[in-house]
Amino acid sequence: MIKSKYLENLIDAITILPGIGRKSAQRIAYQLLNSNPEKSLHLAEELKNIENKISKCLVCGVFMDIEEVQQQTLDSCHICERQNRDTSVICVIESASDVYTIDESTNYNGYYFVLQGNLSPIDGRGPAEIGLDKLEKRLTTRNVSELILATNTTIEGEATAHYIKNMASQKDIKTSRLAFGLPLNGELGFLDNETISHAFNERKII
Repeated sequence: MIKSKYLENLIDAITILPGIGRKSAQRIAYQLLNSNPEKSLHLAEELKNIENKISKCLVCGVFMDIEEVQQQTLDSCHICERQNRDTSVICVIESASDVYTIDESTNYNGYYFVLQGNLSPIDGRGPAEIGLDKLEKRLTTRNVSELILATNTTIEGEATAHYIKNMASQKDIKTSRLAFGLPLNGELGFLDNETISHAFNERKII
């Protein structure tokens, strides 16, 4: 069966999204083709803005508008520029969206550092590929007393946290890890064994 090469190219492009396989990409592609052309064109324009309109904060890695950088001649974002930030503490996270989650849910007032994913040799992601060389430079050039590791509890996330901990230890920087275990208002009977084991082993005196 002869298929449109442009449709195939669109399907292949959609598969780069996380969690989207070939069949899901096909459904999305056909949905785009069957939807209002103006909506599809609007999506295309917004995708173009990724390269032309959006930049990264050179301090923490949060996404920001290029216009904002040009107008204010700043290399840092509105979060880094906020007053009363504690320059001695850095929270290391995997995704830029996690910055807003932590900032809105806690009273944390230190700085952030966004990784470009997790260490994964199989996928070709080493320390430099996820930005650990930049993190090490910050630890060397700034007076940092504590690193807070907020990476995920996946195998890759744990390996990344272990690597960062060793890097910080060599510079005599204290490292802490977000607590994982029993959720608020959770019941033991509904939790998996691994979660219960982690919570039990990480128990603390009250």
